[in-house]
Amino acid sequence: MYFLNIWKWLFIFLLALNVGVIIWLYTLLNENYEAPDSENDNYTSEGSGIEIKMNNDAVESILNESISDESLSISIDETGILLDAVQEVYGFMIDTSIALDPISIGDQVVFEARNINVADLPLTQDMLYSLIRAQSDLPEGIQFSDTERALIVDSKALTDQIEWDVEVNSIDYENDEWYFSITR
Repeated sequence: MYFLNIWKWLFIFLLALNVGVIIWLYTLLNENYEAPDSENDNYTSEGSGIEIKMNNDAVESILNESISDESLSISIDETGILLDAVQEVYGFMIDTSIALDPISIGDQVVFEARNINVADLPLTQDMLYSLIRAQSDLPEGIQFSDTERALIVDSKALTDQIEWDVEVNSIDYENDEWYFSITR
């Protein structure tokens, strides 16, 4: 009888440990994020420098050529911007896709993460964003926002790559138009 009593207490302890881990994971991944303010798009037709207008295909090509990671790709069309990544975790291939909506704000371009899918996990968008944010190692000039569900790209990162001052004036991927200003 004493032997059965030990197994009962071990079972209760293991059950409590599992419940504790589930609660800890839920609180770790359950953060709420706001959407970026889309009214801040800052296109102005005045200013010095060269104004460049590009279409979705040109921007997609430039972005994919500048990404050094072969497991990451970006596709842009009139319906949206999609970031796809494939990573190996513990021998399993994990497919991740994020639908992005860009907003040009001063010296930054903010990409709102509208629809996140990580290996079809049944988690909320905020939980998936927290998971990606915690596991990502991004280069300088690119970061995940702490308060919004968004990826922030500093235009200085573009400036450092081509040695010219680049400003993203306006992004209208739905009409196949991206506006940039370049100054020396």
